[in-house]
Amino acid sequence: MSDDSFMVSSVYKPKLNYRIYLLIRDSKEALELTEQINAFGYQVNSFTKPDDLVSALRWSLPNAILVFVDGKKLTFEDYEELALKLKKQSTHLPLVIISTEDNFDLRLRAVRAGGSAFFIHPVDISSLIGSLDEFANPTPSVPNRILIIDDVLSQASFYAMHLEKVGMQTRIVTDPRQMIQPMIEFNPDLILLDMYLPECNGIELARMIRQMENFVSVPIVFLSAETDRERQLAALMMGADDFLIKPVKPEHLIASVTSRIERYRKLRSLMIYDGLTNLLNHSTIKERLVKELLRSERDKQPLSFAMIDLDHFKNVNDRYGHSAGDRVLKSLARMLKQRLRRTDLIGRYGGEEFSIIFPNTTAAEAASVMDKLRESFSHIHHLSSDGFFSVTFSCGIASFPEYKTAVAISNAADKALYQAKESGRNRISVI
Repeated sequence: MSDDSFMVSSVYKPKLNYRIYLLIRDSKEALELTEQINAFGYQVNSFTKPDDLVSALRWSLPNAILVFVDGKKLTFEDYEELALKLKKQSTHLPLVIISTEDNFDLRLRAVRAGGSAFFIHPVDISSLIGSLDEFANPTPSVPNRILIIDDVLSQASFYAMHLEKVGMQTRIVTDPRQMIQPMIEFNPDLILLDMYLPECNGIELARMIRQMENFVSVPIVFLSAETDRERQLAALMMGADDFLIKPVKPEHLIASVTSRIERYRKLRSLMIYDGLTNLLNHSTIKERLVKELLRSERDKQPLSFAMIDLDHFKNVNDRYGHSAGDRVLKSLARMLKQRLRRTDLIGRYGGEEFSIIFPNTTAAEAASVMDKLRESFSHIHHLSSDGFFSVTFSCGIASFPEYKTAVAISNAADKALYQAKESGRNRISVI
């Protein structure tokens, strides 16, 4: 497929632009590793001498340093020499070792020299990329968002002050009639709710909140001087998650809020994401497709929907085992997340099927992007007990406004995928 069909290449770039420095003396291994890592969106600069790598650090800092230790051309002494020079420069870069040998003493030397990860050659590329991802793109900590609904401003401000001291974000609502818009805008992780409010009580307010689709599972913690056990139980039965009796000690409040939010986020993650690939699950990607189509119709912008299916995947599981099959699925998921835009929505549709929503993208543009990914993925070497193997995928694409509903566009993409399979697999089909 020609690059000419991809009309927005100047703005449609991989979301990752990370650089890896590779210290290696074996030219064949250098080429192999570079090709494999490049396929996941990383740029690799290879060096044969520690001094050359250290000199390059004066001009550009990589996201991690990868050292291939074979015991002959490049030894553990070479690795330790590099680590010592990095320490003298106060450069706290992650050091990742790939070693042809494995024993306790070598692993201990690697750790003592500052090693961040240790892999055995031949390396499973999916596991290696997983570590590089963690070093290059650590998951940012998201502040907990607390909505406080209390008609006494001084009391609410007191709670907010202590919660903000530990890094949480707060929003205060003193009039329950005005709570809906702040809830939508602030999208809280937890609601602190006073039991007794003007014109209504907290139990009634909790009922209202639980009737709002977006806040059905958001934790609600009651704050009240109420000591009657029957009333407390009534509040909990209305969907509250905890009942704290005023005055609440700040440390007790923080502990209760933190534990409830952690549980809520874990539950929400299980509801939204696929456990193996950490992509959006089937039901979530379908819901997002409906919303994105409505947005495209409103903004009068194109949208494309792609369906991906790994070719002969049953054979992979049968021949190499389900563990190897799972690594293939995770490798494809990683590649899609790294090489596509942040605005593109990626989901695991089921089994070996994936789906992608491309907002503001024509079918030709999406096809060009997917063809590049198809080519890159076909060159990935997956590790099994029988050695390395490769896998390909087929892809079908349909677009809005040609197909205007979620059902129509998904059925069309599925039909295009079938055409790609029937035409020989390892190809892109647009309908």
